[in-house]
Amino acid sequence: MCGMKIRYFIVLAGMLFMLACSDKNLQVEPLFTNDFPQTWKLMKMTGGMQPTVFAGEEMEWQEKYIFNADSTFTKIRYTDGDTLSVSGSYIFTEENGDQAFLLSYREQNDLIGSCTPLEEYLYFDSDKDNLFSNWWACDGPGLFYKRVD
Repeated sequence: MCGMKIRYFIVLAGMLFMLACSDKNLQVEPLFTNDFPQTWKLMKMTGGMQPTVFAGEEMEWQEKYIFNADSTFTKIRYTDGDTLSVSGSYIFTEENGDQAFLLSYREQNDLIGSCTPLEEYLYFDSDKDNLFSNWWACDGPGLFYKRVD
């Protein structure tokens, strides 16, 4: 009887260990998990043939992302008195140790700043308080965002 209790305990402990060590390491821990909606505003852009930096009103356009708790987002751009917007869904992902929002769009739109159609990556910097777009990897401008809420 005692041997049966020990076996039961060992099996139970093994199951708990397996649950605790399951594929959690493969999942990206979302930043600010319970802190939505989040608004990230374009703070500066770089680009051009010569290295230039534009900030504030010097930028060609103003824009922001609003991320919602239900894994949806809206991107809003203000330019020359016009307001344009597009929406989609996002997931948290990790690539080469860098955490990012992977944005997915349903259809092509001029507001998508990316190297691939219908997807956009926004990476967190090492301090996790700024985002930057991967668009510059394919000759787009460098776009840098700061959380404003």
